Amino acid sequence: MSPALLLLGKLALAGPWDAPAEPVPVPDPAPPVASVWGPPAAPQPAAAPSPGVWGAAATPAPVISAPVPIPPYTRVTGALVLRVDDQAAASANAIALAEQMGGWFSRFSGDGVTVRVPTVGVDAFLEATQGFGDVEGRTYDREDLGVRIADIESRLKARREVLSRYLSVLEEASPKAVVQVEREITRVVSEIEGLEGQLRVHTDRVEHAEVTLSFRYRERRAPSRDGSSSFGWLNTMNVADFLEELERGWRASPSRSLPVAPEGFAPFRRPGRFQAVSPDDVAFRVRSARNKPAAELDFWTEALENRMVAAGYRVRESGSVTAASGETGTLLELGAANGEQDQTYLVAVFVDGRHLIIVEATGEADRFRARRDAVVQAVQGLRL
Repeated sequence: MSPALLLLGKLALAGPWDAPAEPVPVPDPAPPVASVWGPPAAPQPAAAPSPGVWGAAATPAPVISAPVPIPPYTRVTGALVLRVDDQAAASANAIALAEQMGGWFSRFSGDGVTVRVPTVGVDAFLEATQGFGDVEGRTYDREDLGVRIADIESRLKARREVLSRYLSVLEEASPKAVVQVEREITRVVSEIEGLEGQLRVHTDRVEHAEVTLSFRYRERRAPSRDGSSSFGWLNTMNVADFLEELERGWRASPSRSLPVAPEGFAPFRRPGRFQAVSPDDVAFRVRSARNKPAAELDFWTEALENRMVAAGYRVRESGSVTAASGETGTLLELGAANGEQDQTYLVAVFVDGRHLIIVEATGEADRFRARRDAVVQAVQGLRL
């Protein structure tokens, strides 16, 4: 019998080369989850009534479930489809946000971008990127990799033990046996490197979520100016008429209230009429209409939102607001295309007996954003 076979026979007596290592605890697989951005949290007790979106004493705020922690060994993937005005800018913003959160750019697709972000921050990333445009579709998936990772680690431990035995034999091997032992060492080292590569890939998938953002161009169609509502005053609610009347120097109709100008705005005053403008062309006015048919605020809130959506406006925010005189009104922040720019149109409505008090403000979206707080404060400062 050759020396090489004798040496390999000793190894066989010492223990099986490919025997699995001691059992490795396998983490319990994560329970199946069906959700849009994540699994629903356990039912929470109803929250007490709190101030509304616009700082008013509003109806009870909806309960927002706290994010459920992502279980260990879980791979997370997400996808968003957004309508935007500028695909290149949206892709650049997504990459910059991912890098800011400790992630990186992965690849470009035909109409979007794929990024990797730390799994612990994926919910915050998805929440932030929804603000890049209008959400058209979204998915969120979790995959438990615990069993797969445990299996790789177990096999890796067994291969390393085999390698250790070969190295011990190599020290005692005769010159004729060295070549065969070295060949076996090379094979085992290759297997170990392959398993280590698989482990790195799976570990990276657990630590960094993959998010794909697809962008579609938003339609630049301006909202309709002519309304089809049976309530006359609703058909007058549009940005185009507001801006045209301001350019022609027409004064707002009587407001039947005591308004205040937003901070930084210059007011135009006439008895019973009020409007104001900022240096960067954000306009503000207060007017009134007959409460006909006589209805409560909830009725007009639903009618107003239906009319604006039907005309082509996008509802960005909705909530309640309280005037300085104590009345509760409704407030909508709307978006619309105005030529090549995005326009913001903010509307507040109060019911005052036989009349409706209507507050309007509009401006180019970025300019309006800088004036928004001042405009809302002016609405809250209104006295009916």
